[in-house]
Amino acid sequence: MTSSNFAIVDRYLASELSARALALALSRGWVDSLLERERLDAAELAGQGRMAAEAARAVLDLLTAAGVVELDGGYRLTTGFRQALAARDLLEAKLWFANVVAPDVHEHFEALLTDVPRFMAKARVFELFRYDRCLEVTPENLAATRRWVGYTTTLTKYEAPAALARLDLAGHSSMLDVGGNSGEFARQACTLVPHLQASVFDLPVVCALGREHVAQFAEGARVRFLAGDLRGQDLPRGHDLVSFKSVLHDWPEDHAAAFLGKAVEVLEPGGRLVVFERGPLRLDGAPLSYAMVANLVFLPFFRSPEFYVEVLAGLGMADIAVDWIELEMPFFLVTARKVAR
Repeated sequence: MTSSNFAIVDRYLASELSARALALALSRGWVDSLLERERLDAAELAGQGRMAAEAARAVLDLLTAAGVVELDGGYRLTTGFRQALAARDLLEAKLWFANVVAPDVHEHFEALLTDVPRFMAKARVFELFRYDRCLEVTPENLAATRRWVGYTTTLTKYEAPAALARLDLAGHSSMLDVGGNSGEFARQACTLVPHLQASVFDLPVVCALGREHVAQFAEGARVRFLAGDLRGQDLPRGHDLVSFKSVLHDWPEDHAAAFLGKAVEVLEPGGRLVVFERGPLRLDGAPLSYAMVANLVFLPFFRSPEFYVEVLAGLGMADIAVDWIELEMPFFLVTARKVAR
């Protein structure tokens, strides 16, 4: 699972029209039928999709232009798209979220670039990420939170290997993943290091969903969830590795710095702190794919690693290093060691 997964998937999310045609084909069962039966003609697909023949042909034209299907004695999935389906969960997650955020970008593009508070007040996507719904475990709050936790879990499934491959985890025995969501990042770390025990600190509803997620895996038994709210609580002690994966960009600089301070305070002497985040978007003159609209909506929140380096240095951390990782956009890994006193 490397950057190639993102490149293969994003190829089929290049334009909004082709992406929406693909979403329709998935929802109407066309993709699954073509996987089962190899070839189908336009009339069969129209009938299955409960569409008029003209509408089905328009969708098929878009899918053909996008390289999803080809006409060869009937419509069939291309070899390239079949390869993309190896990461179908990633494809569907990115497709879903791009289509969720696109209306906000369309309607409030100027505010996105010039007035972030106004954009956040108007953009409907932020209703999805409601932390106030994560404090009390109720059926309603679980349902409201499940979709975005599922989305971020899928992203982490494909992002985490690139970061974990660059960390020497063998010397660590106890990991604390702050804001660790479903526990996917911690779970993958436990897969790599059989003796590692991991704790995930997150809001109560997120922890409840995380317990469901890690229970599917053998190594999930080594991932425990500690429900809390970092805004008003201290972190638990007793860990020689503390990580923040795609968490700190959600918060203003003063909050992010305070959270790092809490992590350094509880980190065992000689232990290591890790920040894995998206960096500022670099276009380099290239056209922006529709797949990137999901990241464009968070454009104002992506910081350079220098902010974290400065904060950690001010907290007395040593051996601070930055490692850039290219996935579907630039990521960076900041690592630092707590000096043993």
